[in-house]
Amino acid sequence: MRRTIFLTLVLAALCVCSAYAQKIDEPDIKYTEEELKQRFINGESVALADMLWAQGGDMPMAMALDEVDSSKYYDQLNDCEKTMYDNYDANAEAMKDGVRSVTTYVEVHTSGATASNWTTKIEEATGLTFVKFFSRAVYVYFYMDHPEAFWLDLNKVSYTYSGVSISSDGSLIKLNVTMKLRNGMTSYWPECYTSQAQVENDAKAMENRVNEIVSSVPKGVSDFYKAKYFTEWLCQHNTYNSSTSDTRYKYIAPSALLYGEGTDKTKYPVCEGYAEAFKILCDKAGVEAMCITSETHKWNVVKINGKFYFSDPTWCDTTGFTDKMQNYAYLLIGAEKMNDLDSGINHKVVYQTPLTAPPISEKMYIEDKGMPVYDRIYRYYSYLDMDNNSVIDIEDCHELLRQAAGIKEKTAKDITGDNNIDLADAIKYNELMFG
Repeated sequence: MRRTIFLTLVLAALCVCSAYAQKIDEPDIKYTEEELKQRFINGESVALADMLWAQGGDMPMAMALDEVDSSKYYDQLNDCEKTMYDNYDANAEAMKDGVRSVTTYVEVHTSGATASNWTTKIEEATGLTFVKFFSRAVYVYFYMDHPEAFWLDLNKVSYTYSGVSISSDGSLIKLNVTMKLRNGMTSYWPECYTSQAQVENDAKAMENRVNEIVSSVPKGVSDFYKAKYFTEWLCQHNTYNSSTSDTRYKYIAPSALLYGEGTDKTKYPVCEGYAEAFKILCDKAGVEAMCITSETHKWNVVKINGKFYFSDPTWCDTTGFTDKMQNYAYLLIGAEKMNDLDSGINHKVVYQTPLTAPPISEKMYIEDKGMPVYDRIYRYYSYLDMDNNSVIDIEDCHELLRQAAGIKEKTAKDITGDNNIDLADAIKYNELMFG
């Protein structure tokens, strides 16, 4: 296993990377929102990155911690935005060619709209500035739900509109909006790709790898086991990218699914690669998961048995309390435990008013399953490793049964918290893993 164990302080330094859907470049020329608004109204193509930087570089896609029982950004969009999202979804495969444009429409319900005040009416109806209204960038939400579409670099996306129509009573404004290649760019592909063939090859290889990983999960296991299995796979087949070389591979899912243990260390993943790969695997396996961000980091939310938990495959790979134990400290933990383990900015969700987030459990998954949580030295999950082989799996349950039967000296941890090592512990363990 190619892994590196860092102290938490070192990890915090390593994980200060762009925590967005992809890395957004700082533009050479920075425009104000008013300048971009006028360019848009004049029919010019306006780059998404320019719109974001005009607002201070903030990506309108991270979520505020409010209750929405869904792991899909799509479910939080209005009907018009869902139409745009669906258009991107339908055209994503074709956009592997690097140049395809997608035209859709935007509708805003308002009152008293006219040819002279329609931009103001859009701002009044949405509660957003004109530029922020367009830079909500439904494509960004699409990418967060579908990180497998790695061939579309947000830095190369621009928007333009072709005409505005206003209903006779001024209650509806409709715009035809085109997402297209930014002026001066030759393709949407991240800079690490130079041809459609390369994109197609990685897309196919990644699809095969995902199928391979998911098919290797034992049949009939719980969603907990799947999430744990995918975290273990990513930790065992990747090394965090500490290279200063800014190759785009490290910000996209292929880095963690294809290149994390290769010879080219510049292709190793950073947090975006881990989190996006984890979501892709969960999606394939039918586990609800999403990517979320802080100012400096990207990780996941996972829904298990009707509750949402934080899970961070990056920090499971690069932190640990020994050089042997697989680190499960950041696997399916609640808000309370996340704050206990990391009181810094790395796991503080970026607040945004347009979107909300699922209700995150305060407790860890194992606590919600009725299991005691031991001293912090055990990192909460590590005491489940009965046979001390650094992996938590069904063999630990077998070992627990042997010890409960007196076949071996009773050195296992007490799973139920009743101060006994017996069949009840094995049943609870089995419920955790496969129930």
